[in-house]
Amino acid sequence: METSSHSDSDKETADLSVVLNDHKHWFKSVLGLGALEAKLWVASGAQLLALMCGVIFLLLTTWLLIIATSAVIAWSYGFSLVGILATATLVTFVSAMVLLYLVRRTLKNMGFTRTLDAIIPSQEE
Repeated sequence: METSSHSDSDKETADLSVVLNDHKHWFKSVLGLGALEAKLWVASGAQLLALMCGVIFLLLTTWLLIIATSAVIAWSYGFSLVGILATATLVTFVSAMVLLYLVRRTLKNMGFTRTLDAIIPSQEE
């Protein structure tokens, strides 16, 4: 009878070893898939960043050309060069202030407390 219980114990250990080994392989494949997905996200993120830098450069160049064109048109109509440069400086400054306001508003709305409260409700609720 001892031989039977001993072989049952060996069989259970072998079955457990097979199950653990199968789970290790499954977990390794899931982690490998996650790592591959992360590599794709990083590569796509780098490409997106490069494209956005190009877009920003082109938008900045366009904005400066619009100001320069407006200045040339104003100068051709007889406006003073000092007035044109002061107006262009003022327009650029106001544009920067509008963008700064939009950045601050966006940063203010980027709070992660709503997500945290959804996952772990606070004591007050």
